[in-house]
Amino acid sequence: MRWRSLDIHTKGNLKNDMEPRMNSSNNAKYKVENNVVLPVKRSYRNSKYPFGEMLPNQSVEIADKTYAAIIGSLRKHKLEGKKFTIRRSDVGHRVWRIS
Repeated sequence: MRWRSLDIHTKGNLKNDMEPRMNSSNNAKYKVENNVVLPVKRSYRNSKYPFGEMLPNQSVEIADKTYAAIIGSLRKHKLEGKKFTIRRSDVGHRVWRIS
């Protein structure tokens, strides 16, 4: 992408770059806007597992989910800096919080 310079050799419209522009590529019209405030990121829905309440060295046994489903449920808590490990058990899987 090249920045438009404001000299006599500039091609195209010299209007203020802060104005919204319309793009008509692929027969679709889009309005490009500047200085739109980014909304606050939505929170995750409540988990049915107590991963958020667990302290280090505590564990919970989960019988009704696959390994992949448990990993997905832990994602939010891993983003918060908490660490977990999962092992198979006789009933299903056991999840330990390790830090």
